[in-house]
Formats: sequence, C-alpha cells, structure tokens
Amino acid sequence: MLQLGNSLFQGNDFAPAFLGFMCACFLLGLLGWTIVSAFLDAIARAKRMHQIPCTNCRFFTNDYRLKCTMNPYIANTEKAIDCSDYISD
Repeated sequence: MLQLGNSLFQGNDFAPAFLGFMCACFLLGLLGWTIVSAFLDAIARAKRMHQIPCTNCRFFTNDYRLKCTMNPYIANTEKAIDCSDYISD
C-alpha cells in the first residue's frame, strides 16, 4: 500500500503542489463564504431590530428598571414588533 502511494508521486512533482494549492483554495473559499454569510446574517438581524417600535411609543419610559408600563417583559425585544398596545407619541 505504501509503495502504491509512493509510486503515484514518484515521477511527478506537480501533483503534491497541485493538491496543496487546491486545498488552500478550498479553505480560502470556505473562509470567504463564512465571512459573507455572517455579514449577511448581521444585516438581516439589524433590519429586524430596527422594526422594534418601542422608542417611539407613548408608554416607553427609557428607564432600565421599567422600560414599558404596559408590557415590560417584551419591551425592546422582537416580540414587541407587533405590540397591540403601541401608541406613537
């Protein structure tokens, strides 16, 4: 088995370099894909967070102890996007 592996690369110095290059390209492509995917997920998350209407609501207190007098448990969360008690200032 070892002789078979050695005979594959024995007369050809191009094959190991090519395999190394292909592995490096694959890893760089995977890294790039991961970075782009994380960036797109961050943009989607930011768009979702900007839909939270709490800061423009009449019941929003802007106090960390009681953020909202009507729904304090969902204030400034994604659950507050469709808040039934929302009244703009």
